[in-house]
Amino acid sequence: MANPTFDGESLFSKAATDTPGPIAARVQTETMPGVDGEFIQGHGTAARDIVATGWLEASGSTPSAAHAALKAMLRSKQALVDGQTVATYVGTDAHDYDHCVLLAYEPQDKARTSAGGGSFRAVVPVEAVLRQVAP
Repeated sequence: MANPTFDGESLFSKAATDTPGPIAARVQTETMPGVDGEFIQGHGTAARDIVATGWLEASGSTPSAAHAALKAMLRSKQALVDGQTVATYVGTDAHDYDHCVLLAYEPQDKARTSAGGGSFRAVVPVEAVLRQVAP
């Protein structure tokens, strides 16, 4: 399973999953008096959302250093949410989703810090919401 990226930047440290939303047709229908059925005019497809979840992980020599490194990593990912960058999202199956905008990137719980192997590790679950504007 691939680690998802947006505009070449990894969105998670580990355990990522994603769920692409449905692709819906954009149509206009019209009825005419005395004529059975509807006339339909297709207008392509509508945008869809992709929800990706995973974990951010950082380490440090002290609990506060690990937590500070995690917060710096979180801020750098949140900086990708600018509403202007249209880029490729590469999903967990390594499939390219072109024409995406990162709408939100946020923690889903409190960060946790643990000791192990002479250093400390801080982790937090996060969710990214992307919109594929032209599926």
